[in-house]
Amino acid sequence: MLLVELKIKRIVNEIKRLFDVDIVLLKDIKTLSYLFSELYNPPPEEVSILSVLIDVKSLAVTAYVSLLDYQRVKELYGSAQSISFVPVFSHALALPEGVKVLSLNDMRKEVRKAISNAKAFATDTASLCKQRLCSNVKPVIEVLRRRKIETELELIKKAIEVAEKAIAESLTFVSPGISEKVLSGKLVDMAMALGAEGVAFSPIIAIGKNSAKPHHTVQNTTFNGCEPILIDFGVRVQGYVSDVTRMIIPKRVCNEYANAEEHALHISEVIDHVINIAKPGLATKALNDVAREKLRKRCLDVYFIHGLGHGIGIDVHEPPRISSSSKDVLLSGDVITVEPGVYIFSKYGIRIEEDIHITENSSKLLTTSPRILYL
Repeated sequence: MLLVELKIKRIVNEIKRLFDVDIVLLKDIKTLSYLFSELYNPPPEEVSILSVLIDVKSLAVTAYVSLLDYQRVKELYGSAQSISFVPVFSHALALPEGVKVLSLNDMRKEVRKAISNAKAFATDTASLCKQRLCSNVKPVIEVLRRRKIETELELIKKAIEVAEKAIAESLTFVSPGISEKVLSGKLVDMAMALGAEGVAFSPIIAIGKNSAKPHHTVQNTTFNGCEPILIDFGVRVQGYVSDVTRMIIPKRVCNEYANAEEHALHISEVIDHVINIAKPGLATKALNDVAREKLRKRCLDVYFIHGLGHGIGIDVHEPPRISSSSKDVLLSGDVITVEPGVYIFSKYGIRIEEDIHITENSSKLLTTSPRILYL
């Protein structure tokens, strides 16, 4: 069974458990990008599925897709047993292969008819419930999206593996004179060769003083041979992403960076402590506060200027948020980042980022590479 079919099955089963409805209409962009994650590869942040209509009793699924991407959709999901893909264009067409193309108006009529004939229906688009009584299932889908199933977890693991291998192999290119831009290009090339379908975000390569800027944009800054380098990198594999940060520290570091390794080792200790206490039911604010308290004991908390982490999945920033203002609670199935950092302005910054899976009773580290790479 394809991943999209597994996701639809989960959604239908949960809706049946909670509501008595005949028809489910899904059209929210976040829902559609989650369901058809293989199609979702921002930028731009869009997916070519227009809406999905599900008959709860027969389990028949109709996915209306833009004619522009119809062939691509058939290539990706042609083996789907439970989904019928209907191409849609601005006006009706009949393709040479005998495929009927609906106009946008005809698609809307089909959807309205299905809803009108149903005793009750559910949707992820609250505005539709103003027209008639319906059940808003968007919150249900948001929770299911956080609770990763094994297939999703394996894709995230693959994305992590590719990112970590690319970062490790980038060391072969790190020598005096290489620039952030060149190293960034090498990193992306290696990741693509290792099986990535694209990057999860623009790589952050920050040499020396540039590492003091958490969201540094790569420049022509060159490595002089004795500066720490911060690499924040993630890739996309079948729609799922990784997000990994590692520190490269030369064995003979410049005098102004003499404390960089000590700070990196302390941040690693903070990460270990967080992983040991992370479990379902724990408030993410509490997790963030624990990390900040550990940094405070070394007088480093003043340099920790962002939240501890965030969820990842088909987007690089998903719920839950792990910060001092978050009201989220960890759920079994969450995949989150843990990324404490200290940024000493105009001097240097240290950040290490791990990806972890919240299991039924605790948490499991998914990233496996050394946190500090020595040059």
